[in-house]
Amino acid sequence: MFEVKTEIKIIPDGYESTNRYFHKHVLNNYLELGVTLVGRWVNEDKTIITEVWGYLDEKHYRDFFELRKKTKHYQNSLPDKLANDKWIISKKDMIITPTGDYKMDLHIVSTNVLVQNEEDEVLLVRSLHRSDTLELPGGRLDKDEDMISGAVREVKEETGLDVAIKGLLYSSHNKTSGVVNFTFLGEVIGGTLQNNDEETTDVGFYAINSENISKLVTRKVSEDRILNALEKKAQKFDLYENNPYKIIESFK
Repeated sequence: MFEVKTEIKIIPDGYESTNRYFHKHVLNNYLELGVTLVGRWVNEDKTIITEVWGYLDEKHYRDFFELRKKTKHYQNSLPDKLANDKWIISKKDMIITPTGDYKMDLHIVSTNVLVQNEEDEVLLVRSLHRSDTLELPGGRLDKDEDMISGAVREVKEETGLDVAIKGLLYSSHNKTSGVVNFTFLGEVIGGTLQNNDEETTDVGFYAINSENISKLVTRKVSEDRILNALEKKAQKFDLYENNPYKIIESFK
């Protein structure tokens, strides 16, 4: 990994605006181009933001910013970028080299849930962080959260609906980012369908099939995830705990 530290000095009182812009536009634009966020910090008075990014190699870093300007995500962010730039005093990159190998082998676990209504339409959301596409509701697990609880929480947060998890339909592993994803089957048991202003701009049920999906779902990974889940090929899944060993929930 080729690591670069970015130091951004901002005008006092500009932190909330710049942080919101980062999570809405910058983060996922970088991730979709193969860059890894190692970490992001702000100083005590919130005037200096420090980011460490991991690129594939030096060429990836040198070519990245021209590549980014050509993306639809970047083009859509330009109106907000102009408003955000007024808060920035300076921005400086520094290439950094680790003094040793201190990393632990960790993976990130995320979940998605396939939910359908009586007409077999699929529940999809448009995330603030991935506004270019519709996708299944879902996200990363919180610390110490099991996959079933995380899947239920994400659907509630993003759509307002309460669901019961009925089975595991599909799993995948993103070797680039280390994200392991599990797509579950869910059934609506309550709640009210609605946007979450902090997470989604659009939620609803859509008629989806292999012929029209690319018109609604613009990211190939999301398209494959939905089509595989719609095949309803249930996978065995056990949620258990140790000391003593006990199965908490099981799907066949």
